[in-house]
Amino acid sequence: ETGNTLMGNIKPANTPYTYYTISRLGNPNISWETVEKRNLGIDYAFLGGAVAGSVDIFNDTRTDILVKGSDRAIASYFGTDAPYANLGKVSSHGYELELRLNHTFNNGIRAWLNTSMTHAVNKVKFRDDAPLKPDYQKGAGHAINQVYSYIDHGNLATWDDVIGSPVWTTGNDAKLPGDYNIVDFNGDGVIDADDRAPYQYSTMPQNTYNASIGAEWKGFDFSMFWQGAAMFDVNLCGIYDSGIRDDTFYTRPFYADGNTPYYLVEGSWRPDNPNAKFPRLGIEARDNGGKFSSWWVKDGTYLRLKSVQLGYT
Repeated sequence: ETGNTLMGNIKPANTPYTYYTISRLGNPNISWETVEKRNLGIDYAFLGGAVAGSVDIFNDTRTDILVKGSDRAIASYFGTDAPYANLGKVSSHGYELELRLNHTFNNGIRAWLNTSMTHAVNKVKFRDDAPLKPDYQKGAGHAINQVYSYIDHGNLATWDDVIGSPVWTTGNDAKLPGDYNIVDFNGDGVIDADDRAPYQYSTMPQNTYNASIGAEWKGFDFSMFWQGAAMFDVNLCGIYDSGIRDDTFYTRPFYADGNTPYYLVEGSWRPDNPNAKFPRLGIEARDNGGKFSSWWVKDGTYLRLKSVQLGYT
């Protein structure tokens, strides 16, 4: 950055001197990450190719992964973000299975099934975490994109529950019966950012599935493609890809004069509905006790029909 240097009461725009400052630190030694791959695979086929497939077992170690300067363990009095650096290390292992079936029946119908399944687990080995950061909040030792959340323990059912619950650093004055009872994870009597802990899976599926099914007969052909994933979580509180968190109609009903599903209104906590599926309704932002609790972290398992095709040639 450049600018004019202030001299006494002279406005910077009127001084003849110019100063230069570093707005961002660079790193001339940035490089590509490195991966060491170890694989063991087997291909098989039986009955003249009617049954075929493969099995592959893998184990990868990635080093020199780029770590953002804002994520590095640099003290705030350093004055600016540290430069990007090739510091990260991640290990992963798993297997891939493939099965192909192909058969022609006596009536001329040919049918086939191509399926595959991948199971992959990763763990961060090093991420330049701050040494004094609690182990449960460090990136090292957990999966990439691990979900971190406040842990809820049911609802605050009565005013006694409200008064006896730990203090929220955000929104404590708005705490009412029907809000979630957030666990004081580190036991300091206060609900703050230090109580966010790893919860269940990451947002990256450990299992992925694909299946293509089809048949053909006398010029007609039919095929379907299915896709699925399991062992991962999704967060309903509204987390964008950039990491910014926002409200949704789940966590802040009627936000910005928006609509709210009927099932959410009917299923919300009320004194006459103490075992409700959802917390009490409220239009105010309830950060610690609302949008960041583990209740909004859901199993992301799905099976999806991606395409169906019917043709004739």
